[in-house]
Amino acid sequence: MVMESYTLTVAESETGDGLDVDVYNEDGTIDASTWVGYEDHGVTAEEVDDPATYESEFTADVMTLDLQVERDDGGFLVRVLGDQETLAEERLDDEEWGLAGGS
Repeated sequence: MVMESYTLTVAESETGDGLDVDVYNEDGTIDASTWVGYEDHGVTAEEVDDPATYESEFTADVMTLDLQVERDDGGFLVRVLGDQETLAEERLDDEEWGLAGGS
Protein backbone atom coordinates (compact mmCIF):
# COMPACT_ATOMS: atom_id res chain seq x y z
CA MET A 1 0.00 0.00 0.00
CA VAL A 2 1.01 3.59 -0.54
CA MET A 3 0.83 6.66 1.68
CA GLU A 4 -1.85 9.02 0.43
CA SER A 5 -2.56 12.64 1.30
CA TYR A 6 -5.99 13.65 2.58
CA THR A 7 -7.67 16.90 3.59
CA LEU A 8 -10.22 17.09 6.40
CA THR A 9 -12.64 19.97 5.82
CA VAL A 10 -15.30 21.11 8.29
CA ALA A 11 -17.65 23.92 7.30
CA GLU A 12 -21.06 25.19 8.26
CA SER A 13 -23.66 23.84 5.83
CA GLU A 14 -25.09 26.21 3.23
CA THR A 15 -28.40 26.23 5.10
CA GLY A 16 -26.66 27.11 8.38
CA ASP A 17 -28.28 24.26 10.28
CA GLY A 18 -25.29 21.98 10.74
CA LEU A 19 -21.74 21.01 9.91
CA ASP A 20 -20.53 19.45 6.67
CA VAL A 21 -17.54 17.21 7.42
CA ASP A 22 -15.62 15.84 4.44
CA VAL A 23 -12.34 14.05 3.79
CA TYR A 24 -10.91 14.62 0.31
CA ASN A 25 -8.19 12.51 -1.27
CA GLU A 26 -5.33 14.06 -3.24
CA ASP A 27 -7.44 13.89 -6.45
CA GLY A 28 -10.12 16.06 -4.83
CA THR A 29 -12.63 13.21 -4.51
CA ILE A 30 -14.59 12.86 -1.27
CA ASP A 31 -13.55 9.62 0.48
CA ALA A 32 -15.64 10.13 3.64
CA SER A 33 -18.44 12.54 4.44
CA THR A 34 -21.03 13.25 7.12
CA TRP A 35 -23.45 15.96 8.15
CA VAL A 36 -24.12 16.91 11.77
CA GLY A 37 -27.36 18.76 12.51
CA TYR A 38 -27.19 21.46 15.17
CA GLU A 39 -30.76 20.71 16.25
CA ASP A 40 -29.76 17.12 17.12
CA HIS A 41 -27.35 18.56 19.69
CA GLY A 42 -29.45 21.44 21.02
CA VAL A 43 -27.37 24.24 19.50
CA THR A 44 -28.15 26.99 17.01
CA ALA A 45 -25.89 29.07 14.80
CA GLU A 46 -25.65 32.80 15.36
CA GLU A 47 -25.86 34.98 12.27
CA VAL A 48 -22.31 35.56 11.01
CA ASP A 49 -21.13 37.08 7.74
CA ASP A 50 -18.19 34.72 7.35
CA PRO A 51 -18.88 31.28 8.86
CA ALA A 52 -15.90 29.36 10.18
CA THR A 53 -14.18 26.69 8.12
CA TYR A 54 -11.56 24.25 9.34
CA GLU A 55 -9.11 22.45 7.07
CA SER A 56 -6.29 20.06 7.94
CA GLU A 57 -4.05 17.83 5.84
CA PHE A 58 -2.73 14.43 6.84
CA THR A 59 -1.18 11.38 5.19
CA ALA A 60 -2.06 7.75 5.77
CA ASP A 61 -1.68 4.24 4.40
CA VAL A 62 -5.17 2.84 5.05
CA MET A 63 -7.85 0.71 3.42
CA THR A 64 -10.88 2.40 5.03
CA LEU A 65 -11.74 5.90 6.24
CA ASP A 66 -14.52 6.79 8.65
CA LEU A 67 -15.66 9.95 10.43
CA GLN A 68 -16.76 10.31 14.05
CA VAL A 69 -18.36 13.47 15.39
CA GLU A 70 -19.14 13.72 19.09
CA ARG A 71 -20.60 16.51 21.18
CA ASP A 72 -18.72 17.37 24.36
CA ASP A 73 -18.83 20.25 26.80
CA GLY A 74 -19.09 23.38 24.63
CA GLY A 75 -18.06 21.96 21.29
CA PHE A 76 -17.81 19.17 18.77
CA LEU A 77 -14.97 16.66 18.51
CA VAL A 78 -14.28 15.51 14.94
CA ARG A 79 -12.13 12.43 14.33
CA VAL A 80 -10.96 10.80 11.12
CA LEU A 81 -10.43 7.08 11.54
CA GLY A 82 -8.37 4.98 9.16
CA ASP A 83 -8.59 1.23 9.59
CA GLN A 84 -10.16 2.07 13.00
CA GLU A 85 -7.16 4.14 14.16
CA THR A 86 -7.33 7.91 14.76
CA LEU A 87 -5.60 9.76 11.90
CA ALA A 88 -6.75 13.32 12.58
CA GLU A 89 -8.71 15.01 15.35
CA GLU A 90 -10.06 18.52 15.85
CA ARG A 91 -12.18 20.14 18.55
CA LEU A 92 -14.57 22.83 17.34
CA ASP A 93 -15.49 25.22 20.17
CA ASP A 94 -19.02 26.66 20.16
CA GLU A 95 -17.72 30.17 20.77
CA GLU A 96 -15.32 30.06 17.81
CA TRP A 97 -18.05 28.66 15.54
CA GLY A 98 -20.76 31.09 16.68
CA LEU A 99 -22.97 28.40 18.21
CA ALA A 100 -25.33 28.95 21.14
CA GLY A 101 -27.47 26.83 23.41
CA GLY A 102 -25.36 23.70 23.82
CA SER A 103 -23.80 22.36 26.96
